[in-house]
Amino acid sequence: MSAIGKKLHHFVPRFYLRAWAEKDLIYCLQAGTICRPNIRNVCAENHYYALQHLSAEDTTFLREAIINQSPEALRSSHEQLVRILELPHFAKQHLEVSGRAALPAMREVERMISELNENLHTNVEEKFRPYLSSMVAGDLSFLRDPSEAAVFYWGLAVQYARTNHLKRVQRLFDPKRAALYRRLANPLAHIIAMNVGRSLFAERDRYTVVILDNASAIPFVTADQPIINIASNPKDDLSLPTKFELYYPLSPTKAMLLLEPASDYLPSNSSLSDTAAQMYNLRLAAHAQRQILATGPTILEAIRDELPAYLSCLS
Repeated sequence: MSAIGKKLHHFVPRFYLRAWAEKDLIYCLQAGTICRPNIRNVCAENHYYALQHLSAEDTTFLREAIINQSPEALRSSHEQLVRILELPHFAKQHLEVSGRAALPAMREVERMISELNENLHTNVEEKFRPYLSSMVAGDLSFLRDPSEAAVFYWGLAVQYARTNHLKRVQRLFDPKRAALYRRLANPLAHIIAMNVGRSLFAERDRYTVVILDNASAIPFVTADQPIINIASNPKDDLSLPTKFELYYPLSPTKAMLLLEPASDYLPSNSSLSDTAAQMYNLRLAAHAQRQILATGPTILEAIRDELPAYLSCLS
């Protein structure tokens, strides 16, 4: 391992992607081209989770705009998280001021700057992994245990919040605001995930969780943003959706829906037609940032051909 830590950071776990892979090779549609990379090289960016130094102004903004608007029960946890994520940069400054920047301690600090946040996400992934396996098997019994349900909704929210939004932010924001977002992105993703996860858990009796069985000829695809709010319009970058309903492909033959009461997306039965499976694929592809992933090239070719027309039909 390099002295400065792991370079390539994944924002979708490889154990999840293996459901679409063969010997760790997966078909990927990116920028109109279909290729077959190793899952190590998709849904990942160099230093994606590297910690950014936060100024006093950044921390004040995060506290006043985000933390103070969070549920009161979570605010102290949010404050503690920010302190933990700031600690490596404080340690680095201390070593630099004390003239000890060349010591092994500095290499350890640099490793923490590179790896600490990725390790936090990996820890959440491992807690969520058993629930993913249960859902693939069609088993939702863990939701009956409040302690397990709390971890499940948190893990679901972490994956929803952590996915790569930087390109969209850069498109929407002016350079100054985009730079602020990039500095705050690491703590912000955790804070949003904790808030959303707590809300989903607190209102769990209001939502319906459904496992879709896809026995059609059209396998589910996944993407670099694998959990989407299916009730939101992927073309509306700035508007806030009026509903929060999640779609999450679990494998080529299974997917999860988390739906509000009387949802338009509540299926009449859990088995899908070819047309319905393709509509789910197109919806997910419309929300993807860069990469759409599948078990074979044919389904990706169909998505590439049909996605422009699908997007044009969205109001």
